[in-house]
Amino acid sequence: MPGQGDDPATADNIDAHIYLVDGSHRHATFMTTVEVGRVLRRWAETGEAGGGQYFWCSDLVIVPRPGVEAMAAALGEMIRSGDVEVILSKVEDGSI
Repeated sequence: MPGQGDDPATADNIDAHIYLVDGSHRHATFMTTVEVGRVLRRWAETGEAGGGQYFWCSDLVIVPRPGVEAMAAALGEMIRSGDVEVILSKVEDGSI
């Protein structure tokens, strides 16, 4: 879900807890390429991550456009294809 003040139609950086029908709990960070670029530019100014020399985060899913709808479509395809098993880490209850 978008954070407080985020518009679901334009959100471009969302952390999500995902509970699948098999009972597993997974985590994902959904971002657009535009948002990744914005973070890198900010870090170039602040000195983080070697001055914006790299970006990484675990369980990252890059989506082609902003919005919860695009993120849900990506998740649906990951579930349909079975890729969710290798892309998103399992969360053990109580660990996050």
